[in-house]
Amino acid sequence: MTSKPIKPKPKAKAKTDSKPAAKAPDPFAALRRRVAKKLEGFTAEFPDELDPWSMSSGRPDSSDFPVPELVLFLFRNLMGWKWSGHGEKVRWSVYGSVKGEQIGFELRKFGFTILRAGDATVPTSRIVGQINSALKDVEAFLEPYAKAQVESGHVLIANRFDEFDSRYRFFRERAEKAYAKASEPPLHKKPNTPKKGKKSKKVDLAELNLGIADLLNHTWSANREGFFHSTAMVDAYFSALEHRLVLLRAFTGTALAPGELTQILAAKWDDKLKAVLPIGGNRETELLFGKMRRIKERIRNPFAHGGVENDKGSLFFHLPSIGAIPANFTRFGDSIRFSVIPIEADDHAECCAVFDELDQLLSAGPLAGPHRLMDAGVDPSFDAVTIADYGTAVAGTEQELEQFLSAWSHNWERHANMDY
Repeated sequence: MTSKPIKPKPKAKAKTDSKPAAKAPDPFAALRRRVAKKLEGFTAEFPDELDPWSMSSGRPDSSDFPVPELVLFLFRNLMGWKWSGHGEKVRWSVYGSVKGEQIGFELRKFGFTILRAGDATVPTSRIVGQINSALKDVEAFLEPYAKAQVESGHVLIANRFDEFDSRYRFFRERAEKAYAKASEPPLHKKPNTPKKGKKSKKVDLAELNLGIADLLNHTWSANREGFFHSTAMVDAYFSALEHRLVLLRAFTGTALAPGELTQILAAKWDDKLKAVLPIGGNRETELLFGKMRRIKERIRNPFAHGGVENDKGSLFFHLPSIGAIPANFTRFGDSIRFSVIPIEADDHAECCAVFDELDQLLSAGPLAGPHRLMDAGVDPSFDAVTIADYGTAVAGTEQELEQFLSAWSHNWERHANMDY
């Protein structure tokens, strides 16, 4: 008896999904529909054979497109237009058509540029109007994302310390010149010499009095000029200080907690200072901090806030049969308004000495490296990765810090000049 051969069982077929994999939802779908309605006549059609260099170019008013990058986002990311970049003196270009006429938009070194082909008939004003209308929807869409980026610290702050510091030194120099002028005698005209054969007139008392009046006038005017410049100097210094402390916070290399950047930006100047410069436990630093607070409360605040003094020195109550009494009583002796000239030469010199001492602390010791980054013009980014790079740079050798600054400067100049 012979056995029948056993047939192998057929292999089970692999299960296959009958439905294709679901596509990820398009986050821009709704925005794209809204924008398309406002961009009626705009299409992505652009012939491959058309050389953009053969198109005529013109620059709209800078106020029409203050943020050109949003135009790139609108047409490349949303509308799917062709684009290119980088180019020589060109950061990016995007190409399409409007009413069948080829058009392009470029961000060049010397500004945002619109390219037109052939005998264009669609008015540029219409193009500008439609794009700006569409950009309003783009901004509304991106606003929550921008807010989240700010909260997480994924932002860059332009380093404008040189501008703030220059404004401070501008007023400081002029104040010093004015106070110096007040201590010098006024320039007098040469006395009239009588002609030959004529007797000179006697100088009478009226002429002597006029000379004294000139002297008092000269001193008052010069001191008043110094006061105006010194007040502006104090205000400029505190503005520069707040900007400086925000920059130094990034360059110290310590990562920020979520939401910390917005807290720092909203903080008062003294809280910003404490976040960068340890104050408690150091007697000299505490004394300097106290001097800064006195300048802020006695000089800066009253003139920055319409003459209001924190200790009620700007308020006077009527004491029956006596007269007007300052609400801070004898503390009025320390008021900025106690003297005829609110800020005199000695007050100005004292402020300058305090500012110089604080500048020294903010540029030495553990802040020497961060100060170098700030002084070199580095625009700080506040994300954790970049802040860590700053920390590495300031913790390294002098040569390593110079290499970091050289690389940053090279990249910045290349991008600013669009040397791609």
